[in-house]
Amino acid sequence: MADRLPDRVPDVLSGILGALDAGVIVLDTGFGVRVWNAWMVRASGRAAEQAMGRDFRALFPEIRDSRIEAAIFDALATGAPAVLSHTLNRFLLGLKRPNGQPMVHSTTVRRIAAGDEPLCLVQISDVSAAAERDRLLRERREARYRAVVDTARDAIVTTDTGGLIQWLNRAAEEEFGYTAAEAAGQPIGLILGDAADLWLTPQEPGAGPREAAGRCKDGSTVDLEVSLARWSVEGSGSVTGILRDVSDRRRVQQELHRALEQKSLLLREVNHRVKNSLHLVSSLLQLQQRGISDAALRHQMQDAVSRIHAIAQVHSRLYQTENFETVELATYFQALCDDLVSASGDATRFTLRVEADPVEMAIDRAVPLGLIANELITNAIKHGAGQCLDVLVSLRRTGEHIQFTVTDNGPGLPADFSLEQTKSLGMRIVSTMARQLGGALEVLRLQPGAGFRVDIPLIAVAATAP
Repeated sequence: MADRLPDRVPDVLSGILGALDAGVIVLDTGFGVRVWNAWMVRASGRAAEQAMGRDFRALFPEIRDSRIEAAIFDALATGAPAVLSHTLNRFLLGLKRPNGQPMVHSTTVRRIAAGDEPLCLVQISDVSAAAERDRLLRERREARYRAVVDTARDAIVTTDTGGLIQWLNRAAEEEFGYTAAEAAGQPIGLILGDAADLWLTPQEPGAGPREAAGRCKDGSTVDLEVSLARWSVEGSGSVTGILRDVSDRRRVQQELHRALEQKSLLLREVNHRVKNSLHLVSSLLQLQQRGISDAALRHQMQDAVSRIHAIAQVHSRLYQTENFETVELATYFQALCDDLVSASGDATRFTLRVEADPVEMAIDRAVPLGLIANELITNAIKHGAGQCLDVLVSLRRTGEHIQFTVTDNGPGLPADFSLEQTKSLGMRIVSTMARQLGGALEVLRLQPGAGFRVDIPLIAVAATAP
């Protein structure tokens, strides 16, 4: 019989040990072999007579300073059991299968009580068949994975956690010019160059792709968008990255940026020329005004000039800013009031104050509002009856509406004044522009003075059929 057992072990136990389909080794505190069953004889190629009484570490020198040696020490000293999986210790003891192939095995270590001396039971199981099935299943999964990944249009590269390339798909071969065989075992810097550090730096959860410059075999570069995923199988870590070529997209973005810059320059030039043209027209009208002796006609000509100035101020604001779609009304009204004060010729007989919230309005709505402001402020100054007049221009935002108000402390409106019946061109302009903006015009009768308020939406609202 292959087993050698102490005399106190019954014969029936010896038969059981010999019939077990697993290795059974019992060690004393000095690592001396006390039990060596028939399975161990077959798997190790050592007869029981060669193993009994010898130091286990002498039979398997490779276990020195290994996990199994530490597990045996712990079991004898503290009684703590241990299971050494084959995934981390595939060929730990160098055992053979009946066909001579290396045996994939798992090992269990536990303390057993036998008299006064503690002993250690080492049990070994052959898991080669199970490991082979796992390998085949893994290879099938990997084959399916590679079949899918190889059809992807984006370059996909897998490395170990140290950045050494393990595999790359067909798109990566075409993108960078390296075959999978050429790239295998090379550092990721082969295709990422100086950007290799981003591959080795873990991303924050939920972080988006990072940008990098790729390096091809022929020395050319490519703009990449890199998305990384870290994963592990059987304790072995890997990093897979999707490297999307964004060179065309970046080129388009640059072209769009240049086109926008050119558009901005063109719009600025257009606004500048419109402003200059309007100033030229107003200058011509002012020259013609000097030759008019009729005071009423001169006033009408001056009103036309101020209206042109109100429109020119809008284009002047657009020319001076980067935003060519909207006008900042507070600044615009202040500039418009400054022009009206200068045009009055006698700023000592009135004060003109502006209290405005910062509001942006589209240019196609700012021009009508500018004409409204010009008419109301001009009328307040014109009808001040020579007294020291205080004119307040107010702009307040309430939600998606604005309230524009012009008030003064002058003599006020006639008792029979009516917006519907007025023959004043200025007031007709105000009423028409207010309707065009979808707003409501309100007359304010103050004591003393008068005022007008226009409530309009910031954004144009399409008219609906009744």
